[in-house]
Amino acid sequence: MEVMIQKKNIVIDATVMNTILSCGRLADFRFNHNFQSIRGKSNSLECGTMFHKIKEVYNKHKIKGFSRDMAIAQGLIAGELYANGCPHCADVLEGKPECGHQPQEYPGVKNTPVNSEGHYIGWKYVLQTATEYFEHYKNDPWIVLESEIVKAEVLYEDEDIRVMWKAKFDEIVDTNNGIYPCDIKTQKQRREKLVLNNQFIGQCMLMKTRNMIVDNVGFQKSLSPKEKFTRELMSYSSDLLLEWQSETMPHAAYKLLEWSEAGYWPPNYTHCENKYGNCPFVDVCKADRNMRAEELKLKFYRGPEWNPTNDSDGE
Repeated sequence: MEVMIQKKNIVIDATVMNTILSCGRLADFRFNHNFQSIRGKSNSLECGTMFHKIKEVYNKHKIKGFSRDMAIAQGLIAGELYANGCPHCADVLEGKPECGHQPQEYPGVKNTPVNSEGHYIGWKYVLQTATEYFEHYKNDPWIVLESEIVKAEVLYEDEDIRVMWKAKFDEIVDTNNGIYPCDIKTQKQRREKLVLNNQFIGQCMLMKTRNMIVDNVGFQKSLSPKEKFTRELMSYSSDLLLEWQSETMPHAAYKLLEWSEAGYWPPNYTHCENKYGNCPFVDVCKADRNMRAEELKLKFYRGPEWNPTNDSDGE
């Protein structure tokens, strides 16, 4: 007699996949327990998320038919509100705040001064950078078709699992040469982007394209707008995309399933330090096992459940 085994459905996105491939314990803390640092986001992330909010509001006003000047003005107003915080949604974790915003949509910044100080970017400089950005691209022929939208599709299936990939798109743009996903990346230092990026590849898979665009936004005061604002085309071969879809991504999904079923999320100490500094959970992992719960209680709180719409990787 044939026994039918029900397939396991797995939903994954680039942030989850990257974390799984980095450290099991970090994945457990971030996605099973939703731990977030009580210190808030880093200065870089706050500034990056603020710029994303400016561009999002600008794009949505343009899509609705508002003039470019009006869209810019509304975007900058939203950026300043993000910095100062909305009293109605800043501390709301779920539900519908009376202001009409999403929970924590305009939280206010914790680690970003008004004006730049030392290596800290000030939020007024983010507004200035956005103004320069809009001026630099004032004759931009590109048309933004969609902004801050989440798409999902089953990209892999075998006899045991079915994997749905989800991605949040900053923009989907018509460049006159084609319609491509476009991802905004803010940065303090100029860094060449690599095509070997799960986020970029996943967006191409969902859009059925072999190309995507990275819209670089620099916060360097020493560079001209032409140097700070650049756009890079990321191109992929059909074979690389197929390898990612049929091997790389399923490997991460199977690791997620294995750890989830075993109830054990192994730490990876080689990931404790990276180019952005130490993992925020370093002190937790350094503590004895009977003290880790206390470390978590002192330095973290339980935020909203993870999903691609609250991804705010502004770097």
